[in-house]
Amino acid sequence: MKRKFTGLLMCMLLTCMSLFAGCSLVEPNYYNYYNQVVAYVEHKDTGMQYTITKQDLVSAYQSYGYTYEQYYSYTREEALKETLNLLENRVITLATAEEEFGVSKNGTGLTEKEKTYLYESVVDTLQENLTSYYNEIIGNDDSQEESDDITFNGYTKNATLEPDLTIHRVETPDNLLSDFRYETARDFNNENDFDLIYVNLIDSLTDDNYKKAFENYLRTLKGSEYGMNLSTDTRSIFEREFNRLYEVLYENYILEKYSVSNQNSDSLSSITASRIVNLYTSKVRSSYTQYVIDKDTSYDDNVQSSLNSTYYFKEDNDSTKFFTVANVLFRFTDEQQALYDEYSAAVDDGSGVNYDTLIENLYSQITPVIREKYEEDGTVVYREAEKSKETADMTINDILSLMQRELSTLQTDGDVNKIGDKINEYIYMYNEDTGMHNADSNYVVGIDSEGNAVSSFVDEFNDAAIALYNGGKAEIGDISGLIKTQYGYHVLIYTGACENLFDGITSSFELSEEAISVLYSTRVNILVDKTYFDVLYDEIYTDNYAYFEEANINYLRENYNIYEYNGRYSDLLS
Repeated sequence: MKRKFTGLLMCMLLTCMSLFAGCSLVEPNYYNYYNQVVAYVEHKDTGMQYTITKQDLVSAYQSYGYTYEQYYSYTREEALKETLNLLENRVITLATAEEEFGVSKNGTGLTEKEKTYLYESVVDTLQENLTSYYNEIIGNDDSQEESDDITFNGYTKNATLEPDLTIHRVETPDNLLSDFRYETARDFNNENDFDLIYVNLIDSLTDDNYKKAFENYLRTLKGSEYGMNLSTDTRSIFEREFNRLYEVLYENYILEKYSVSNQNSDSLSSITASRIVNLYTSKVRSSYTQYVIDKDTSYDDNVQSSLNSTYYFKEDNDSTKFFTVANVLFRFTDEQQALYDEYSAAVDDGSGVNYDTLIENLYSQITPVIREKYEEDGTVVYREAEKSKETADMTINDILSLMQRELSTLQTDGDVNKIGDKINEYIYMYNEDTGMHNADSNYVVGIDSEGNAVSSFVDEFNDAAIALYNGGKAEIGDISGLIKTQYGYHVLIYTGACENLFDGITSSFELSEEAISVLYSTRVNILVDKTYFDVLYDEIYTDNYAYFEEANINYLRENYNIYEYNGRYSDLLS
């Protein structure tokens, strides 16, 4: 089970060691070279000492430290210094977390579930590494593989608004393993369970390619230990790899547990409705200043490219009026697309071939993809369904008629959010336009004061969208017919105008029950239950947590003496 780590500094702490043994290291790879201590931290009261080696620094730099140079214009010296600083923070935070939870990597204080989770994580990571070598041998590039499954990310709300306008944070579950299930308890620190890892690894070598992968993995591990005077028999090498993986996974888990514990702090969640509204008004005024007072000419481009970052929409008659549509695409197959391109480029050569007819035949051959919704480990997945009696003969026109009926009924009921939820179903059940999957916003189309489309889409798409908009008379849920483009058939659904939530907000705006209620109930994208309130709350909370993390680590560092030996890694500066 993959986990997303939260927090800013904590994310860096959690990624500072690679799990995969194949990461390259700076040469020469000798024991004395890599085991030089470049820093150590010492608790002022207990005298406990923790060392950071040159190998730790190199690995961390290759994992994330290089980004300081690549993206933030640090010098190599500054990047290494910052990397070393984060390694010190990791050591100090881990020591603090272990003391707070009463745990250690030898299993003390860990529950049976935690021990089993860490054990299985080692086994899974080991198998992933072996599979990577296997894929190299058979020429299978994982990065290019595409699953037919479509995952809907959705949004999990982090706060609720009470009738008295107080805000309550939805606490992050302290039990990180609530979704973890197991049948047999395991303990990495149990000798028999530990031995079983190697036995099962050998048993997994089911064919010659997996045996070659095992040998390649072994060769990499040997290379990483060259000159260290360690035992070189196969089992000993892999047992050291098991320990390395366990240590990283254990530390990452404890650090994440500590991070989650901090996230539920009352000091972080005390965010008021007034602060939400103030942040919103500041964003609107900033956009108003940029586009109206300073007359920034990038307005049209910015609305199209980053709709969710635009907080003021121009209202004068000469301005482009923007709106959004959802797109359900019934796409040509690759073979059909190739024929379409061929027929479209063909010219009348006197052979009597009617290319328009051939193109029409291609459209008639498009068959819809129909998916079903599943839940796997709390994640919503849409997977292409086997044809059933109900769907075997279902055509594109049948789906269009179904969508028209359902949306018309929901429009009569008048619940815009229910309409959005239904459109979202169509996007994942039938649509083959991947740009619509988990998009921050729907497709933005503009119409200028002269009636021309302001959009990067093909003409047929723009014309259909503008017809759907109907001069601003469209209602959310209005649906087009089948639109032909070079990609296949499209069905466009109107999802709303790009307009300001409030009038007069650029001059004066105060907290009111109505204002916070509008922010709380208005979705940023009607297809997903994420409102303006959610966006603003999350931004404030993230800022609060960043300040908290920085203050917390600075406080923790005050309890330690920290010694750095910069000269021991000076050769890495070149």
